[in-house]
Amino acid sequence: MSEPITPSRRTTIAWMLAAAASPLALEGCTDPSGWRDVNASPVTGPGYGPDPTLMDPQTPWPLTLTPAQREMLRIAADMILPADDKSPGAGAVHVDAFIDEWVSAPYDQQRGDRRLILSGLAWLDHEAQHRNGAYFAALNDAQRRAIFDDVAYKDRVKQGYGKAAAFFNRLRGLVIAGFYTMPEGVADIGYMGNSPIIGPYPGPSGEALAHLRAKLEELHLPTNKL
Repeated sequence: MSEPITPSRRTTIAWMLAAAASPLALEGCTDPSGWRDVNASPVTGPGYGPDPTLMDPQTPWPLTLTPAQREMLRIAADMILPADDKSPGAGAVHVDAFIDEWVSAPYDQQRGDRRLILSGLAWLDHEAQHRNGAYFAALNDAQRRAIFDDVAYKDRVKQGYGKAAAFFNRLRGLVIAGFYTMPEGVADIGYMGNSPIIGPYPGPSGEALAHLRAKLEELHLPTNKL
């Protein structure tokens, strides 16, 4: 799979602020799912400080995910938020770049997420190899979905797959946070704020006024000034 054009660091740090690759050594564990917590090298770079300049955000830390990890994230993101007739899938809008920015940042929450996400990506490859004899990125959608189905639903998590389910839950949260802070996500929910009005302010729509009038009448309040 070819690498898509990656957005600038300025763009990804803006997404990260709005949402508010090192070699990995695996530590042994007895989790029946095959889960292993990775011993990821710590992120020690400087942060952007307590008062970042949002008009020109800087990214003083390096990105840490490998191309293979980024590809896995794109695939997973498109499964979590697939394309429809209104919006592109989350993988197509570079949610992997947002997550790379997030897990590479030198803050306590991001350090915890870094360990969980890296461990989870390693687990996906382990589980894919165990079930299908191939890495996660090489599986077809049905094979990938079979893995996710064991960890995606709170009331149906496969016995012994609790750590993998926690990873999937956090990954899903990051995908959703990343997508809905991007222009495509904002458009998907129909948010109309932060858009300039050209010319005189037209006032509220007739539909909005009718709704307000109905509510005022329910409360027995005057509507003559609408």
